[in-house]
Amino acid sequence: MPRLCVGCMATGWASDDEARFVATLRHALDLGLTFLDTAPTYGNGRSEELVAEVISECRNKVIIATKFNYTHSYPQTLRRSLEDSLQRLRTDYIDLFQQHWPPPNVPLADTIGELERLKREGKIRAIGASNWMEPEWNELDDPSRIDSLQPAYNLLWRSVEKNVLPLCRRYGIAVLPYSPLCQGALAGRFRRLEDLPNDSRRSNRRLQPNYFPRLIEVLDVVEHVASKYGKTPSQTALRWLLDQDSVTAVIVGASKPEQLEENLGALNWKLEPADRRWLADVSWPLSADLGPWDTLWGWHPRKTQIAYQNSDLQARESGPRGLV
Repeated sequence: MPRLCVGCMATGWASDDEARFVATLRHALDLGLTFLDTAPTYGNGRSEELVAEVISECRNKVIIATKFNYTHSYPQTLRRSLEDSLQRLRTDYIDLFQQHWPPPNVPLADTIGELERLKREGKIRAIGASNWMEPEWNELDDPSRIDSLQPAYNLLWRSVEKNVLPLCRRYGIAVLPYSPLCQGALAGRFRRLEDLPNDSRRSNRRLQPNYFPRLIEVLDVVEHVASKYGKTPSQTALRWLLDQDSVTAVIVGASKPEQLEENLGALNWKLEPADRRWLADVSWPLSADLGPWDTLWGWHPRKTQIAYQNSDLQARESGPRGLV
C-alpha cells in the first residue's frame, strides 16, 4: 500500500472540472499512487464513476476505498449501497468499504455483521470505519473486527491521539488520516480570514476567528521547520503525520496534477525527533480540550441526535412542572 492515498472528493465539491480531475488521477497512478479513496456522496456518485473511468484497464493494480452513508447502515440498505457503488465503479469487489459516519439509531454490531458477510462473499476485502469517535469503539465488542479507521487528523486536530490511536495500535487497525492539511490551513494558504474561499472551509472550526491566532502560531513553526529541510509547509505537515507510528497512509487531496508532485515531497525523509516534538508541543493546546464527539466541522450524527433527544426530554419534563 502506498503511504499516500489520493482523496477523490474534488468532483462536485472543490472543483467541477472533470477532465482535470481525471487527468490528476491518471497522473497519480503514473506516480505509483495506486490507493484511491472515494464515496457516493462525492458529487452524488460522480466521483466513483470517474474513478471507474481511470482504473478501467488497471483494476487489479489499484486499491479502491469507498464508503456508504450512515443512513444506509441497516443490513439491507447497506447491501444495496454496496451494489450501487460496484455498478458505478464497474468492478465486482471493493478493496476497502467504509462506514462514512456512525449512525444515530442503528447498532454498530448489526452493520459490522453485514459487512463481515459481504467480506466472506468476496464483495469487499476489508472493513473500514470513518469518523468513529471514542464512544463508537466502546460500543463494539471486539475492535479487531474493523480493519481500518479514517479519522480527521492533522497538527491542528489531534483528538484521536487521546484514546483512539492507542486502541488502533493495540488491535492492529490501520489508520488513514484525512484532511491532513486541515483543508489547506497548514499549507499556508490562509494567512488572513479574508483569504478563505466561500465554501465548506468556512465551517472548519480551526478557521474561525477565535482559533485563528493560534493557528498562525502553529503555521509559523511549520514554516520554520520546513525551511530547515528545504521542504514546503505542506510536505512538512504531511511528514509529521507519516512519522506517527500509528499512521498507515495519509489521504491527500489533489485537484490538479502538480499538487500530487508536491505531495510526493513528503516521502523518503524524516523529521528529527526534536522537530517532531516542537511541532507536537506547539500544536497540542488546540486539541487538549476536545471532547469525544467533537469534530472539525462541529457536526456529528450521533451528537446531533443526542442533543435533540436531550432537548425533547427536557421539554417533556419541564412541561408538567410548569403546570403544577
